[in-house]
Formats: sequence, structure tokens, C-alpha cells
Amino acid sequence: MTIQVYGFGLIVFLFSCLDRRLPNGTIWDTFKEGVPVEYYPMSSALVNVPGELRKLLEALSPNLDDDSKRTTLHNITQYIYLKESEANICTNDDIKLVASFLDDDNKVIKTEALNALKAFTIIWRFKIKIQEYVPKVAELVTNTWDTNLQVAGLRLLNGLHIPDNTHPLMRRLLSNFMDILLMANTLAKVQVLKFLSTLAQEEDLLYDIMNSQAPPEFLSLFQPSLPGNLLCELLIFVERLSAGRLSPQYQSVQWQYNDNSLHEVIFGDNSRLSDRLLALIIHPEEEVQTEACKVILSLRLNKEESRVLSGPPFGANISVGPLESTGISQANTSSLSNHPLNSRASHPSDTVGNDGTHDESDLSFYPLQTLDDTGHSFHPMDSGRIVEDNSRSNLHPVDCLDNDSSSI
Repeated sequence: MTIQVYGFGLIVFLFSCLDRRLPNGTIWDTFKEGVPVEYYPMSSALVNVPGELRKLLEALSPNLDDDSKRTTLHNITQYIYLKESEANICTNDDIKLVASFLDDDNKVIKTEALNALKAFTIIWRFKIKIQEYVPKVAELVTNTWDTNLQVAGLRLLNGLHIPDNTHPLMRRLLSNFMDILLMANTLAKVQVLKFLSTLAQEEDLLYDIMNSQAPPEFLSLFQPSLPGNLLCELLIFVERLSAGRLSPQYQSVQWQYNDNSLHEVIFGDNSRLSDRLLALIIHPEEEVQTEACKVILSLRLNKEESRVLSGPPFGANISVGPLESTGISQANTSSLSNHPLNSRASHPSDTVGNDGTHDESDLSFYPLQTLDDTGHSFHPMDSGRIVEDNSRSNLHPVDCLDNDSSSI
């Protein structure tokens, strides 16, 4: 019994020492180095301590040494994910304090600050405040060639709405994002593709993305041997470009593209993208197969649309000449009359009971039908009277009515 008590006391003592030393960054740092923040959990005893997040925020200061800054920011990130209720009572001043470490000289501290801001985005009302730092984050991602920092910054950007007033900056940084897509590691490529797909949905940025420089190595990304998540994001990006290209707003302008533009690599006449996509149809991952089929169909629609737009104007091959006479018009246009044109000599016996009319050349013809207000057709009479035939809903002239038949 005594041994059990001593053993339990030793465990409690060691745990309390661990608890006290965690904020100073002396125990777990070597184990945590290089591991994403989601994968190393915090002690449940620390999580259950009320007000611990507030204590960490109050302890965070530019005067701390680099290890303390990094560890404190890291613990703030974990507390936000694990204790959302405490994170919800934070203020915009706390966001401003964490964001101030984006200007630190140490890239690791900048990365931890980006992770902490990303954690704060789970609180909806903080997203508006964090959007103010979108230009700063974009500059960090494109100007600092550090994989961890780029991934952290892109994850933060992908969790935010990109304000319209930052579009000129994004337009200027497109070439840098394309460099990340071509040269960074897989994780950074996945994140930058998500970000580019978001920008491709902005109407005022679509052309700039299409006209951005894309070397021939861009098609090397469509390799079946690459990870499935990377291929899926790449195919989604191409599908977004294709959909934007088919929009009426985009087609209303005759755009001009550079020879080595992304548009020419994907949609140009000499593009080899179709061959790459066919290889992805048999990819072992079903999601990749599905996205590849979507892109193939979208590219087919683009080609059909381009063929229609490059064809002759509508009706250009239809020749219309003047009609020689009204009689010829009736003979050639059957829709103008339900009766054929009769060209025959008139006989006295034909003048009675005949619906035709004679011209000076002694040829009979039928007058053109006319439409009344109800949409029915009728033959006009001299007297202006008409009789309707209920069996065909057409109106025909009365052949002859004298004064003796008015009682009918």
C-alpha cells in the first residue's frame, strides 16, 4: 500500500513539473519540431484549466526570447482548437497582438503566428479582423522561400475571403504563386492550387490568371504517379478556368494571350493536355478519375464554343432575293395560302360558285389569306364580311350573297 502511494505521488510530481515547464518550451520542443500543429496533443490537465488561454495571451510579449515566443504561440493555437468557448471571449486586440509577430525576424515565429491566426478563424467574427492582414500574409508567402511558412500562410488565406481591394496585389503576385506551384513540395502545391482556384472565380482576375506565364513543365504536373490529392486540386483548378472561360461575361471580350500563357498551355490549339488527361482516367483513385472526366468534358465544351464563335455570323449563308410578283410569291411560299395557284383559262361556267378572282389577263388566282385578331386565317371580301368554318377554324369569304338570301 505504501509503495502504491509513493508511486502515485511520484507520478503527480512528475506531471506537475511537466505542467509548469510546458509554457517555457523546454520539454516537448524537440519532439514537436517539424510536426504539424494538429498532430501533437496538449495535456488534458492543461486544457481543463479555466482561463489558461487568457494567461497565455497575457504572457505573450515581444520581449520574450525566441523559444518562449514560439512555444507560447503554439500553445495558444492548440488552446483555441481545444477550448473554443474560451477563444470566443477573446477580443480584436488579441488578434492584433498575435498578428504583430508576423513582423518578427524569426521565420519559425512567423509560422507559429500564422498558425495561431488560422486557429482564430474558427470564430466567425474574427475572420473580418484577420482579413485586414491578407496583404501581409500574401507578401510573406511569396517573398519568403520557406515551406512551413508558405503552407501556414496559404492555409490561412484559404480560410479567408479575399477582399476586392487586395485584387491588384494578387494580380501582381500571380507569377510568384505559379513559382510555388512548380517548385515547392507537395503540401505547398496543394495549398497554392486551392488558393488559385479561389482567385479563378473572381471575374476581374480570371484573365490575369489565364495570361500568366506557364512554362511547358506545367503539364508535367499531370502525372499519374503524383499523389491523388495534388492531382484532384490541379484538375479542379483547370475546371474552374474552363468554366470561367465559358461564362458570357468573359466571352463578351476578345482577349489576347501571350504565347507561353497558361491559357495556351491548357486551351491552345497545340496543347497536349488531352493526352495527359487520358492517362488520369485509369488512375487508381476514383476521385481523380471523376475529376479527369469532368475536365475532359469541359474542354470539349470549350472547343465547341470556340468553333461556334469563330464561324460565320448567323444567317450569313442565307440569300434573299426580291420576289418577281405577288402571284409567284404565293406559288413559292405555301405557308401564305392553303390553296394552289390555278393558272387556267376562264370559262363562263367557272364564274359561278368559284372562290377565285380574275385579273386582266383572264387568269384566276386566290387572294392572300389574312390573320384576324384571334389568330385565324381568312380571305378578305369586297364587302368586308367573313364567315367562319367551325370545322377548320378558318375564315372563308362567302361566295355570293344577294338580297334574297339575307334571311339565312
